[in-house]
Amino acid sequence: MQTESSTLRLYHGSDTAKEIQEITFPGPRENCDFGAGFYLAASKQTAEEWVIRESTPVINSYLLKAKAADILHLAGEDWLRVVVGFRENVYKVVFKSPIICGNIADDRMDIAIAAFMDETLGDKRLMEALNYCKLGNQYLLRNSTDSLSSHEFKELKGQELQRASDRWLARRKNMNDFVLSLFRKPVLGEKYLSDYIEMGDWIEI
Repeated sequence: MQTESSTLRLYHGSDTAKEIQEITFPGPRENCDFGAGFYLAASKQTAEEWVIRESTPVINSYLLKAKAADILHLAGEDWLRVVVGFRENVYKVVFKSPIICGNIADDRMDIAIAAFMDETLGDKRLMEALNYCKLGNQYLLRNSTDSLSSHEFKELKGQELQRASDRWLARRKNMNDFVLSLFRKPVLGEKYLSDYIEMGDWIEI
């Protein structure tokens, strides 16, 4: 059994300071990548880019301390099956772990996700787009904030807000151009959305 613990500084973008005791579950985001819960980014820059359109953009930071055995790390096909399950609600995803970690697929990935959903892109090219975008990891707390401590927050404004907005726009344009290039190079052995639906339920023991 894994008992090693780690401590990470993680970030949550919001329109307000989010004190730990104010976080409630399951939360409203049932159709997000890993389902309902409280999402945190491993990168402060990513959290900043999440809130550029908020009227009062606030970056909350926390310390997450958790045992390795309590964190499920998703990657590759497992990650994609989970995202498809929650975003499309086409099959049931069951988690045993209280904390989920995996790549972010925010709105800069929309063109790639949409192409996968209409079977224009297969899974290998979708993952290539994800790796190109380099948005880093996100963590989902599914049902408890017991692992969080040391809350700090700061309003994003002025030059910091402008830099975050500029980064988001540049990444989105680069991502769209890259995905368009993927349409011109089909890959043998790819699986498509219908293949993932046929796999049925994905259950983590």
